Parts: sequence; C-alpha cells; structure tokens
Amino acid sequence: MSSPVVGGLLACAGGCAVSVLNYFINRRTLEKKPSALASVSVARQFLSIGYLVLVFFLAKVLPWDHAPLLLGAAVGLTIPSILLAMRLAKLNDSMKKTRSDTTGKGDDSRG
Repeated sequence: MSSPVVGGLLACAGGCAVSVLNYFINRRTLEKKPSALASVSVARQFLSIGYLVLVFFLAKVLPWDHAPLLLGAAVGLTIPSILLAMRLAKLNDSMKKTRSDTTGKGDDSRG
C-alpha cells in the first residue's frame, strides 16, 4: 500500500471531493443570491488552498512522498473544477433565460 500511485489516487479523490463541495457552494449561492457569488469565491479558495496545505503537512506522517500526493491533490482539484464550472455556467444561462422570460416581454419592446 505504500505505492506512490495509491497515495496520488487517494489525494486525487480528496481533491475531487473538495471540488464537488465548492460546486455545491457555488450552486447554492447562485440560486439564493447571485450577487454574492464573487464574495463566496474567497471561501472556496480557502477550501482549496486549505486542502493542499493539509495534504502537504499530512505527507510527513503518511507513507508516501510529497510529490505524488500534491500532484494528485492538484489534479483532483483542477479537472473536476473545470467540468463543474461548465455545468454551473449552463445552469446560470438557464436561470438568466428563465428570469428574463418571467420579468416581461424581453428586449423586443424597443420599437
């Protein structure tokens, strides 16, 4: 079990979990109060950076070296974040379309 690949995969799984948590924070903020999305990004950054710092310091007590753990954590944070950001963008577009349909006749009222 002391293979560096196992450590990297475990760190990647943890990074994926943090990415999913960040996605749900974003989604909830977007649904409840879209204007606060920028201020919530600070909390999401603290979660991501905190996970990397945790992995760095846990590497001293775990049977794996720092490099595979940090690489796995970085991959686990990055790839799911990109995919979930695209999903969040689609959600945002559909919410904007729904809001513009319910607020009135749209932009066709110019003349």
